Amino acid sequence: AEICRVVGDLEPQITAVTLIPGATEFGYDPEPRVRVLGAGATANENTHLSAGLSDWTCSLDELQALCPNLRHVALVVAWFGDDLRCGHCTIRPKVESAARTIEGTAWSVAGLGRGTAEVVSTHDGGPAYGGTPSDAAVRAAIADLAARGIAVTLYPLVMMDIPAGNALPDPYGGTSQPAYPWRGRITCDPAPAVAGSPDRTADVTAQVAAFVGGADGWGYRRMLRHYAQLAADAGGVDAFVLGSEMRGMSFLRDGDGGFPFVAALKELAEEVRAIVGEGT
Repeated sequence: AEICRVVGDLEPQITAVTLIPGATEFGYDPEPRVRVLGAGATANENTHLSAGLSDWTCSLDELQALCPNLRHVALVVAWFGDDLRCGHCTIRPKVESAARTIEGTAWSVAGLGRGTAEVVSTHDGGPAYGGTPSDAAVRAAIADLAARGIAVTLYPLVMMDIPAGNALPDPYGGTSQPAYPWRGRITCDPAPAVAGSPDRTADVTAQVAAFVGGADGWGYRRMLRHYAQLAADAGGVDAFVLGSEMRGMSFLRDGDGGFPFVAALKELAEEVRAIVGEGT
């Protein structure tokens, strides 16, 4: 048996938490889900703590019991970047597996289904990441938090799906890009302080614009606008985060000394505001 109770002064002081991992196809779904393996065979999908309750429900029940003054949750949802060179990086939702059946629901994000989404890379014989949370699961999670009286910050985050042994040119001068790097390392090509860098020239602006727009439209803007609309469709959220941990992008300068990615974030904030409304 596991017994959970408030034992000191810390738990009552906690009023806000950030919920991760952000990469979990149905981990945020309040409904218990099972994976269909074959005729008469199933496996847990999001019911690892209790056969009758989802991991989400068990976790939130325990969190509220331990933190009686909890009032706010930041819900992290991840799409995946594929290159540290901002001019070449696309950002899109991904799945753990191209072939998986979940009883009673299906994975869908931004108009992609499991059969049309890219699959995350593998590491040590398994998926390097969980998949992007299914849109229906995120909407249900927002509704459940609201029903519990908890305010919601929706927190879209970029995770870098760059496996070991890749042949991608390293903007920092390495022989290849490092495996699963921090998103804050996304930068221009070559990076600032590397010979031939477009930083502090007019050329950096085009690379920043390519990152925001993305190849075939799969860029930073699409991710943010998608979750802004999802938030609105879910009945609204209390706050929305954009630009988190994009340190390498935020420090880039154009030929006039301006910060083109910061300027882009201001424009994106206006676009998000137009979708989510003044209440967020």
